[in-house]
Amino acid sequence: MYRKAIIFLTFFVIFFISCYVIVGSVDIRSYFFPLLQSQPISSSPCAAEPPLRVYMYDLPRRFNVGILNRRNLDQTPVTASTWPPWPRNSGLKRQHSVEYWMMGSLLHEDSGDGRDAVRVMDPENADAFFVPFFSSLSFNSHGRNMTDPATEVDHQLQIDLVKFLSESKYWQRSKGRDHVIPMTHPNAFRFLREQMNASIQIVVDFGRYPKAMSNLGKDVVAPYVHVVSSFIDDNPPDPFVSRKTLLFFQGKTFRKDDGIIRVKLAKILNGYDDVHYERSAATEKSIKTETLHHLVGSLMQL
Repeated sequence: MYRKAIIFLTFFVIFFISCYVIVGSVDIRSYFFPLLQSQPISSSPCAAEPPLRVYMYDLPRRFNVGILNRRNLDQTPVTASTWPPWPRNSGLKRQHSVEYWMMGSLLHEDSGDGRDAVRVMDPENADAFFVPFFSSLSFNSHGRNMTDPATEVDHQLQIDLVKFLSESKYWQRSKGRDHVIPMTHPNAFRFLREQMNASIQIVVDFGRYPKAMSNLGKDVVAPYVHVVSSFIDDNPPDPFVSRKTLLFFQGKTFRKDDGIIRVKLAKILNGYDDVHYERSAATEKSIKTETLHHLVGSLMQL
């Protein structure tokens, strides 16, 4: 059952991130769900397979959408009708927003035709259990290092969630092996992550954790959500002629392991007129600059 859950979740994550990239930053109630309803269902080799049945815990809003708007003190579980749009001024937080889109897709109630995963209200009928804790947003919103006093809010949320799950008979039944928890930021759930080892984690890489904690045998790798705007009118007569740059990169060159691969790439690509390889920090201003002046003029982006 766990292998089936991982396979379905992989398709589930990639499908909804792809939809997000196409639609952009929108109100999920007004645009995202009607898009799903109106699109024709294409046949696929897995069309005969029933959708993954997912039970989503009803957690207080402080664990998820309440982090988006901490002035709203309402703690009743969010519903499709009260689902808030992703804030337009969220900056780089948006790249870790997989947790938001996964939860929103499960809140949408329809017949389930053509969907890879559907929500069930009876946990006894579930193949997998989704834990709607915005662990990445919590890290990004409640302090950025272990000594920052604001991180205690993130720490307490993790403590409360672990307590909640440990008291769930469904967590106890499988030791968490059929529970899905988004942790796309490398520092998400940083205080108590080892207690979530058995769960199916939605991650972007395995760079900061030992294999016993996170690995391809049980977890799902999701792409980052794009933080640049989509080009909807980019259709020149001959795009290969109009785009003068072959390869574009602008970002940090020194990261994990001193950026060994990125530094080597910089040396290899140095001196080519049609390659833009620049060291830069990702900020709101630099993202807009890249979008307007570079990305639209390059054939490939690294």
